[in-house]
Amino acid sequence: MPRPTPAPAPSTSTLRTFADPVVLGILCYLLARPVAHLESAGTLAAIAWPAPAIAIAILWPMAPRRWPIHLLAVFIAIAATGDFSSTSWRSDLGFCVLNVLEVALCAWLGRRYVDAGGTIVTTTSLMRFLLLLPLAGIGVTSMLGATLASDLGHDGWWREWRTLFVGNGVAVLVLVPAVLAWRARSPADTGNARHAEPLFALACSVAVVALLLGAAAVHVSEQVQRAVVSLLLAGTAIYGGLAAAATTLGTAAVLGVGLTLMKLGPYHYENAESAWNLQIDMAGLAILTFFVAVTVRERRQLALRLERGRRMESLGLLAGGVAHDFKNILAAVDGYAEIARDRLAHDSAARKPLREVQAASARGYELTEEILLAARRGDRVRESLDLMTIVRESVTLARPLCRNGVVIEFEGADSRLFVAAHGGQLVRAVLNLASNASLAARSRVVLRVGSALAMDEPLAIGDAPPGAIAWVDVADDGPGIPAEHLQHLFEPFFSVRAKGGGSGLGLAIVAGVACEHQGGVAIATGPDGTRFRLVLPLLTKAPVPSSPHERHEPPESLGNGERVMLIDADPGSRERCEDWLAEMGFEPIGYADAQEALDAAAHADDDLSLVIAAADSLPANDIAFAARVVVLSRPIDRESLARAAASALKDFS
Repeated sequence: MPRPTPAPAPSTSTLRTFADPVVLGILCYLLARPVAHLESAGTLAAIAWPAPAIAIAILWPMAPRRWPIHLLAVFIAIAATGDFSSTSWRSDLGFCVLNVLEVALCAWLGRRYVDAGGTIVTTTSLMRFLLLLPLAGIGVTSMLGATLASDLGHDGWWREWRTLFVGNGVAVLVLVPAVLAWRARSPADTGNARHAEPLFALACSVAVVALLLGAAAVHVSEQVQRAVVSLLLAGTAIYGGLAAAATTLGTAAVLGVGLTLMKLGPYHYENAESAWNLQIDMAGLAILTFFVAVTVRERRQLALRLERGRRMESLGLLAGGVAHDFKNILAAVDGYAEIARDRLAHDSAARKPLREVQAASARGYELTEEILLAARRGDRVRESLDLMTIVRESVTLARPLCRNGVVIEFEGADSRLFVAAHGGQLVRAVLNLASNASLAARSRVVLRVGSALAMDEPLAIGDAPPGAIAWVDVADDGPGIPAEHLQHLFEPFFSVRAKGGGSGLGLAIVAGVACEHQGGVAIATGPDGTRFRLVLPLLTKAPVPSSPHERHEPPESLGNGERVMLIDADPGSRERCEDWLAEMGFEPIGYADAQEALDAAAHADDDLSLVIAAADSLPANDIAFAARVVVLSRPIDRESLARAAASALKDFS
């Protein structure tokens, strides 16, 4: 007889769905119960009511679809602290609803306009937080609360509004950043900092507790306490970061309110003016501490980016020197191959091998560009391209390179997105991101393309475009990137793979492409996977296809026996250019020494039609000796030489 199949155990996500609201409800009840019947003569009742502020910080990073059950838990917890007698049930019910409204409104404002993940790590996000939550959000709910209280026969509307606005605003200002800082610390922080923050925050919290208790025991004045606590909080913000500063500030605020309620310390609960001073001091210290922490973090990030830039610049100098010589060699190979092909008959069997030589030279040029891109010194040639076409091509190239068991998926945008980009560079950047993601993924890599009106998250490298953006997301379901590796990801030759498993240039090339295209790269990583977002400026107007008749190729015969002086220190390049000029109908005169050539040109104005010089062969102090000097950058190819000669002769005629 077959044995019955046991019922499946409830999943972890299902248990968490019901456990989280219960924990939040219990926490709100424990925080609200001690102050449920606090005297209302002063203005400290709202400050000592931390339950709504804690609930805001918990709901903020949470998906909105999970909010209803958590808001219900908040309502039940706060309702459990009320009397609900025959005379107070209306006010108890009204304020329960008002607290739930305050939590939902502030959490929505923070998620919609500050940061969806709850990370307040930039000056802009901090300003939005201050304006929208403690001011706008609490201001609106305080108006409703004051109206409710005045209708029930409490104090006047203005007094009730000020009590609710200042008290709840300070509670949100002090407690919400403290909870968010630990729930949603930025992944850009280093691993050592993340491990040191709890100990540093604990030490600073102990120090502020000892300071306030000692000051209360010896009856230190408000001014002295304010100055000493300000210095301690500023030092915590500078050396410990936002999380440690917010925790220390929250500890100081809670202890300060507690001492005042126990009628200890310089602030007096019975004195409305003294209680008001306590609130103002708490708000001022909070704003000062948060701005110091955020600006110090931004300065450190800027210094880190500057150091990366210096390293890339050093590599760029090396790559530039190597690429210069390498391009000269390629130019010689390509130039002589073109000369030989032009001198052969059209039915010659040697023309096909010469075309292969030129194709190999072109691939060498592309390799040189990749070396320069790794050092962020690529060219600025751009054309209007459809971003989805670029990503589809990259996905096609990446799929055969995936290891077994990993699938690459592509999710396109609703419409075509055009960017000004170099197609080959952009394909290589997306391909590198997809290849890295496939190596890190457990089973799935997803590439997405989209657009936005502005950049709404910090970049790990590069600068955010000022207007509309197009982005490419490359996400994997791997274990995430260790925090200690994040600041080194875009450094050339940095690799965490086993020896021989990677060159360490993949992400450096991605960084070079992003920066050369006036964009950047953002990173989001965690235990469930990593997402790289390549950000580029979006072209608001679709490009107009150009007609083939708009391209004007230079004619084969440009001259009629005019004498053209050529200055080029490289004998191979000089010989090729002389052959090309002769084929174009000119009479070339080549010089290796620039001073000798310029002296000859100065005495041959009537006979000399044009002087063409390589940029690195002409002295800077003699470059303007005559208006007929045309300077070309290396390597000089036939097309650029013909265009320069045709344009110069037209201007000088």
